[in-house]
Amino acid sequence: MWQVETLLRQSVPVDTLFIHSHDMSLYTVEAEIDGERHPLGDAGRVLSFRCIEQVRQRLASLMVVRCVLVQVSAYQEMVGQAPAAPPMELELSWPGWQAEG
Repeated sequence: MWQVETLLRQSVPVDTLFIHSHDMSLYTVEAEIDGERHPLGDAGRVLSFRCIEQVRQRLASLMVVRCVLVQVSAYQEMVGQAPAAPPMELELSWPGWQAEG
């Protein structure tokens, strides 16, 4: 797990920020930096949010190159089948800092 305060203090650019939608009101965040993916935490606990806007407000100071919303469909499981479709990924804009190039 990467601590948000450490990333901010060291000005580490996040290659991709993955916002995982677990249901309509629970989101967790994972960051990819130099090919490694880890959840983001604060004070040793995984960050969780109630909406995407909370994610943007709390993490707006991070240097994010790319942001992606990840949502897994539970439809197949609900009808008694194994999950068949890969998660849906939707590119999101990120406030503040933008990578050059």
